[in-house]
Amino acid sequence: MKVIISLGSNTNQEENIQRAREILSHLIPDATFTEPEWTDPVPEKDRPAGKDKYLNCLVEGHVHLSEKSVIAKLKQLEITMGDNHESHITGHVNIDLDLIQYGDHKVRDIIWK
Repeated sequence: MKVIISLGSNTNQEENIQRAREILSHLIPDATFTEPEWTDPVPEKDRPAGKDKYLNCLVEGHVHLSEKSVIAKLKQLEITMGDNHESHITGHVNIDLDLIQYGDHKVRDIIWK
């Protein structure tokens, strides 16, 4: 199934995006990444925007997993990389991975575009 995933970090941005890209390349063998781009923080309903710029990119490729399994793997990767809900509340994001599209189903919007 074709997937599009958004990657974002506002803490050790270049290092965290690179590490996430390496790990996601194992999950998505045909992964194609966009060039990372710097963006200003965007506040969300349950957390502050933070003060540091984000480094963001997208990955597109194919997986043999259900939508629910992809989301679970992304959340596990966030935890593995030291991210958690509490850090997001304070505006510190090691890595944020969001499933944007699964097949023809748009899961969520890209907030930084």
